[in-house]
Amino acid sequence: MIKQLIIFLTVGFVALNSYAMKMSDLFDALKKQPLTKIDKLISKEAEIAKKKALAGFYPKIYGLAGYEHFNSPTSLRPVTPTESAEITKVGGALPFSRNIKQIGVQADMPIFVWSLFNLTKKAELLYKSAWEKAELNLLKNQALLVSLNARLGYLENLHRAMVSRKKSLEATLARVNIGVKNGRLPEIEKIKIESSINQIDIALMSIETDKKRILSSIEDLTSVKLNHSIEMRQTKKIKQANFYSIKPLEDIIESKKEGLKAQEHRLYPSLYAKASGFRRFGKAYNNNEDVVKNYSSIGIFLQIPIFDKTIYSDIASARVDYLKNRLQLEQLETELKATSDELNTDINIIDNSIRIGEKEVRYQRQLLKYAKVAFQTQRMTEEEYLRYEDSLLNASAGLFDLRAKRWEILSELAVIYGNNLEEIVK
Repeated sequence: MIKQLIIFLTVGFVALNSYAMKMSDLFDALKKQPLTKIDKLISKEAEIAKKKALAGFYPKIYGLAGYEHFNSPTSLRPVTPTESAEITKVGGALPFSRNIKQIGVQADMPIFVWSLFNLTKKAELLYKSAWEKAELNLLKNQALLVSLNARLGYLENLHRAMVSRKKSLEATLARVNIGVKNGRLPEIEKIKIESSINQIDIALMSIETDKKRILSSIEDLTSVKLNHSIEMRQTKKIKQANFYSIKPLEDIIESKKEGLKAQEHRLYPSLYAKASGFRRFGKAYNNNEDVVKNYSSIGIFLQIPIFDKTIYSDIASARVDYLKNRLQLEQLETELKATSDELNTDINIIDNSIRIGEKEVRYQRQLLKYAKVAFQTQRMTEEEYLRYEDSLLNASAGLFDLRAKRWEILSELAVIYGNNLEEIVK
């Protein structure tokens, strides 16, 4: 009774462990990784850059304080002739001093600067591009995760198929050993089967190495340590509309276009407003009395670039950069169109191949049963029997590989069209 209870608990624990982890758990873990967080911070940087561009429309206000020494008496503020005559008549303090202290406020504000609108639009597009690139990187990592898990499942299925073939060969070897001992079969029959078993053992060790490498890659992506693959099923079809993977580049090109316009609009007049107000302190040079004067101004200024060679150089550079990126986009669109067409064709072929492969595995399994009987009754040579063993293993391996490749193609299409694999793979 105790033994049965232990077995029941062990089986229950294994079952719980196998069902505890789902693909959704790996996707959630992926979002918490530093690499994903870095992409979000890059998007945050772009958002701050957008706010910085918008800040160009706001006034700049500074509080100022200063102390100046002059080699001759200087006015705290301009004095009209009538005011100067009145002060002189009564022997008052003239507002001129060698040492002037001041406190005040100064403000500058753009009223109309055409290039600011372009720079703001450019910053908005760069923010959008950064956000889309972060999303695209997440989709790529999701696709990599699905592909790794599919390849891990392939290796596990292949491992089971090889173990099954090894057991089949070992059972045959046991019967051959009896025949060799009785002298009914030559020693070479035993050696051939043992050689086949040795080859399987070598292949099994190679598979274990590949499995550890994939498990390590999954852990690098998610920080989750798996012991086996997670079963996957497709719940939705890929929505194939526009190529999402070029969206970040499209927005970057639009931002380059706005940058080019901003450089061109530097040649246009700009309108600014400026204002300042100061309270100035000094010792009057004529009677050494303390003098305090307020001085303020407000004005509108039109700035017209008459000649600035650097502007023309900046325009030429921005135009070349824009045209270069636009050509890159055209090339990428051509490549994605060819790739997506090829992948869609491949996935249809693979779906048909999987159906045929499943039938082939069933047929080869049945043929192997007949081959075993024929070999035992000496109506088939050992070489022919071993070929049937190889055929079943190859058919199984081919089927497992097709299933893994289908997941890989599905993941690649999801990235191209911007489909979230969390909604497609369960």
